[in-house]
Amino acid sequence: MKYFMFQLKKNPLAIIGITILVLWIGIAIFGPLIVSHTHTAMDSANQMTAPGKAGHLLGTDSMGRDILSRIVYGSRSILTVALMTSIVSTVLGVLLGFIAGYFSGKVDATFLRAMDILMAIPPLVLSMVVLGILGDSSIFSLSLIVSIAFIPATARVSRGVLLTEKSQEYVSAARIRGESHLYIMFVEILPNTTGPIIVEATARFAYSIMMVASLGFLGVGLQPPTPDWGMMVIENKPIISQAPWAVLFPALAIASLVIAISIFSDFVSKVLIHER
Repeated sequence: MKYFMFQLKKNPLAIIGITILVLWIGIAIFGPLIVSHTHTAMDSANQMTAPGKAGHLLGTDSMGRDILSRIVYGSRSILTVALMTSIVSTVLGVLLGFIAGYFSGKVDATFLRAMDILMAIPPLVLSMVVLGILGDSSIFSLSLIVSIAFIPATARVSRGVLLTEKSQEYVSAARIRGESHLYIMFVEILPNTTGPIIVEATARFAYSIMMVASLGFLGVGLQPPTPDWGMMVIENKPIISQAPWAVLFPALAIASLVIAISIFSDFVSKVLIHER
């Protein structure tokens, strides 16, 4: 932790990224307690109102809905999906990657072929197909589907780091002591591979936000009344000439959050690699 803080003080860009990320987390948690409008309320008398007028700080959309409120409530849904996706894809990816790399042979070969097949399908396309089949775009379903799309990449990274550690002396010593395979994988090896896994998890967090926003932009993401930043962009695209703020602000929200997480992920990667 001391080294982390030391490096953070020397990296202004990382400070900016972490500050933006913390700000969005704070908005997601406390924002709904502060905004004066609900994200579903329609003000027919103030449709496409410019920012700062009629009590709407960021203006309203074509239906008279307050854009600030929708961005604030939307931050909750997009961060929830991204967090759940990152956790599920990391846990399952590590489990599959470790089992394949540890046992090798036919298990590993079968795993590699299966991952190759899944990785041949773009995650966005895979998510759209599964969402179309299920017809359910709830936060839970979306998180699970996006997680499945990300598992192959995480599993391959986990397999790679396990293969690196598998030949170390402490693993041989554990085998000589008669430790079980599960003990060796998750008690002996896992603690020594947390660096790359944490980096992969933070990267998946950023990818998840882009994925959710992209699905929303394509109209298959979170459905109303749940606010979705990507959906806000595509919904207000027809009125971009009359009310550009209705598209600009949710687009800026997506960009700022993705950039902040990417900066944070890059910083964490550098710190953990140095510590290793």
